Amino acid sequence: MYIKIFLLILLNITLYSVQALPGLKTFTQPDGSTFVGELKGDSSFHWIQSNGDVIIYNPSDKFYYKAIVDKNKGLQISGVKPMATSNTKKGPSLKQVEQKSISTKDRLNLKCLNKKAKSIHHPQ
Repeated sequence: MYIKIFLLILLNITLYSVQALPGLKTFTQPDGSTFVGELKGDSSFHWIQSNGDVIIYNPSDKFYYKAIVDKNKGLQISGVKPMATSNTKKGPSLKQVEQKSISTKDRLNLKCLNKKAKSIHHPQ
């Protein structure tokens, strides 16, 4: 009995927010096109970075879109899909894809949004 309680407490402490897995990953759109990006953030707030753009998933149509980063309104879908790396699942290898950094403005806004998300999910 005490072991179960201890494990529940330990699990609660360690799983507040889990970092995204580092490294490039190939994402596939419903139409079969692919793009390469990197997961960023944690379980409270997350996005994909690809070629200098912030990308988010739209659950209603299951496509990924470039996001508009607004520190007051959050991440909003722009309606523009990320540039496809390939129209087939056999695109260039992840080592061949060069990634650009996102803008300084977007980076600062994402940092602000991430802090807001953490304060909502884990109040001090």
